[in-house]
Amino acid sequence: MNEITHYEVACLQTRSRAVSLDARQRDADIRANLSRIFELIDYVTAFGNSDVRLVVVPEYAINARWEKLSLEEWIGISSTIPGPYTDLIAAKARQRGVYVAANMMEVHPDFPGRFFNTSFLVSSAGEILIKHWKNNNNAWVFPYTTPSDIYSEFVAKFGREALFPVARTEIGGIGLLTCGELGFPENARCTMMNGAEVLLHLSSEPNNMSHGDVRNWESLRTARAYENKCYLAMANIGMYEGATRGLHGSHGDSAIHNFDGSILNKINGPGEATIKGPIDLEALRRVRSRPFHPVTMRAEMYALEYAQFPGWPNDGFLDRPIGSIEETREVFARIVQERRERGIDRAARRA
Repeated sequence: MNEITHYEVACLQTRSRAVSLDARQRDADIRANLSRIFELIDYVTAFGNSDVRLVVVPEYAINARWEKLSLEEWIGISSTIPGPYTDLIAAKARQRGVYVAANMMEVHPDFPGRFFNTSFLVSSAGEILIKHWKNNNNAWVFPYTTPSDIYSEFVAKFGREALFPVARTEIGGIGLLTCGELGFPENARCTMMNGAEVLLHLSSEPNNMSHGDVRNWESLRTARAYENKCYLAMANIGMYEGATRGLHGSHGDSAIHNFDGSILNKINGPGEATIKGPIDLEALRRVRSRPFHPVTMRAEMYALEYAQFPGWPNDGFLDRPIGSIEETREVFARIVQERRERGIDRAARRA
């Protein structure tokens, strides 16, 4: 493997249309989303002055809707990975000689009656190197299945390494985070533990997040990059076409962070746009050879606290698919109650 230690990563802040529930129109919508993504890839790799080797596409940019649907409707808009649409991405990756990280709603033949929120990395040779099934937030957003919901079957089929996968490539160790997973530091930490040097954050962050979440997410990205000594590149939806949340329902703000947490480049606000930023793996590797947080982490000590903490259960939906978001919210409510019974939390006087 001939290493490339200095290159650029590009983030695409896309205008993405909600796909139709009608099968024929849905295919047209997905292909239109991909066509625009490919135009943006052409742009960031054009003009003879590009060192882009890695491209990040947002969560939900290809085959999603942003509203409450039935399980059958979600399965209807989902696709297989690999499949006809990832074949198109692979062809573009080969044409431009770049790695492409993208996200799709996925159905898998081994797990009937379920759908997954899946991010994946396609190599410059057109091969799907890793798939990352989103681990968090199906209690609040959409009723996709996560690896922990079917933990025993998932690990038996794919291995534990598929929980936090990392692609070992000539452009470094590449790991994936999907949207709300950012708020759970374990996702980035475990991906770094498995060899990630560059974290790609495929996101779909709306404007209407309450309690300052929009600005807090930038702080979280700063923290995830700094505490793990990783580059972090985030691509967010720029505009929602045909979505109930509105054309400008996204705050945008796609950004590329250095491994010290600082921002190397950023799109200020929503709208369709692209950015590029430098990756210097030699600099990162020099820093990682000096004292920094992960090296001195007390992993064995922390593990005991995690083992006894009441959290989302493994195999909670092993025997049946998640039918609706109400089912996962019931799990959330039970965990809240258990935390109170153990004395971890206290109920507010007013709801």
